[in-house]
Amino acid sequence: MARTRVVIDTDPGVDDAVAILLALASPELEVVGITTVNGNVAVDLTTTNARRLLQLAQAAHVPIGAGAAVPLGGPVEHAAQVHGEDGLGDLQWAEPAVAIDSRDAVDLISDLADEGPLTLIAIGPLTNLAELVRRRPDTVAKLERVVIMGGASFMGNVTAVAEFNVWADPEAAAVVAAQQWPVTWLPLDVTHQVWLDDHDIDVFGSWGTELGDRLAGMLRPYANFYESVTGVRHTIMHDALAVYEVIAPGAITCEVAGVDVECGGDFARGMTIFDRRGVDRQSNHRVGASVDRAQFTALLHERLARLNDYLRD
Repeated sequence: MARTRVVIDTDPGVDDAVAILLALASPELEVVGITTVNGNVAVDLTTTNARRLLQLAQAAHVPIGAGAAVPLGGPVEHAAQVHGEDGLGDLQWAEPAVAIDSRDAVDLISDLADEGPLTLIAIGPLTNLAELVRRRPDTVAKLERVVIMGGASFMGNVTAVAEFNVWADPEAAAVVAAQQWPVTWLPLDVTHQVWLDDHDIDVFGSWGTELGDRLAGMLRPYANFYESVTGVRHTIMHDALAVYEVIAPGAITCEVAGVDVECGGDFARGMTIFDRRGVDRQSNHRVGASVDRAQFTALLHERLARLNDYLRD
């Protein structure tokens, strides 16, 4: 079976890190590029974190294109309180030897789309995708598929109605929502159905390897954050679910919906409106609704253990 060529557009981020490692560990995927964006931390740090993760996974061959440092509209926002000041749990890392590609995020995505069918997995703010539409509109039609971790129907995680990736640059999300490429959105409604707990983290830590130590070291403070906010030590795997959608088509139940993004308003800025009424049956947007946590967690453990064994050999 042919592997799916993917670019991961990301702002690592602890759950981004798990997503990237899952993608690199999965034989169904060929990760042909990583592009970085301002989000959980500033873009210089998200780019450094992408380099750290590729070095950790011995995947230095994957090109990294640094992307947008500021959103299309509104102030620069970060989430260091969730992911640590460095974005990866504030662990100590040696300076990575992995280089940054001479092409920026938009040019790297465009060049890779010219080389063959390409799926774009977007797990950060959508600034780079909006810039792709603006600068390289010819590439839009070449993308086979776009999978986005973003949005929320019922409750946001930054405001009552806004999820972070959309809230951090709603103008960019609105541009993306207006395109005709096939898009699957995985909002908080479905990502909150998959999480890891202390047992999972302890399993990673028990490996006695750098990969296991890094995973456990990143996830423990992430669990501390969720416990402080919700009272439960669940580490929600938002971004890894977007990779799972490409690895295991059909494992996430999705619905056809119209999608709009609110860019104004005193209370609703960054809100995503997923219209599931069936009014727009020709919509190119699908929205994740439900997923089996046990199946997701089993696959995540299996793939990360496989990567761990590969790195240990």
